[in-house]
Amino acid sequence: MDHISDIRAVAIDLDGTTLRSDGTMGEFTQNTLKLCRDKEIQVILCTGRSPAAAEPFRYLLNITGPMVYYNGAAVIDMPNGTLRAGSLVPPDIIQGCVDIALQRDIHFHSFLPGDWLVYQKERAETALYESRTGLRGRVVDMKALFGYGDGKQTGAIKGMFIADPAILDEVEKELDNRFDGRIYRARSHNNYLEVMAAGVSKGQGLSVALQLRGIPSEAAIAFGDAENDLPMADVVSHFYAPANAIEPVRMRSYAVVESNDDEGPARFLWKLLEE
Repeated sequence: MDHISDIRAVAIDLDGTTLRSDGTMGEFTQNTLKLCRDKEIQVILCTGRSPAAAEPFRYLLNITGPMVYYNGAAVIDMPNGTLRAGSLVPPDIIQGCVDIALQRDIHFHSFLPGDWLVYQKERAETALYESRTGLRGRVVDMKALFGYGDGKQTGAIKGMFIADPAILDEVEKELDNRFDGRIYRARSHNNYLEVMAAGVSKGQGLSVALQLRGIPSEAAIAFGDAENDLPMADVVSHFYAPANAIEPVRMRSYAVVESNDDEGPARFLWKLLEE
């Protein structure tokens, strides 16, 4: 991107990118993104979070329009909440994920349409996830919930395993063996493994959001730190990574900026805005 005048949209990941390690958004980042908005540069949330978990930050920035949630599984017009595009993970895949979680004694949860968070069982990870996101889930028999017959769920927006990274490495292999070609999986953190429908990604969701906003992809830039952010690099003109990003993301980025704790993405944007 040669000049700020070429930019019409900025796609931002939240956790690990524009949020600090304590889960807060720094004042400098807030002011910079608000300045983008004031200069008619549209700010697009592109997050693995659910709408409810991301809403405090969208509201804080007072940004509107199509946003990307659940790693691209849903594009939702905010603040009215209209679903513009979405894909569900089939029930049998969710049931298979539950089987894997029970066999390995690890945490698994899923999001249902309507932003409902459900767990197979209460675990230590449950409270940690709820405190991180501000969400509250409920324990259900997910095998039965995604069974067959009237009233059963027709799919989930996404599922998530939370476990030690080495365990998740093995879970990834098992998922690929069982559901080859039917899922998109990605790490959003070292110990978070997310499962979405095939074809879903932040890149795909961002493409839809940009199209709905009437913005060509070459007029957009993006910031991200984790594996699930990589598909955005295939969509926008320039993709940037904070210094804390994992190595594959730093390698794929056009440039590496200061870390999320140093509010690097915002500081980089501020320099562009000053040009």
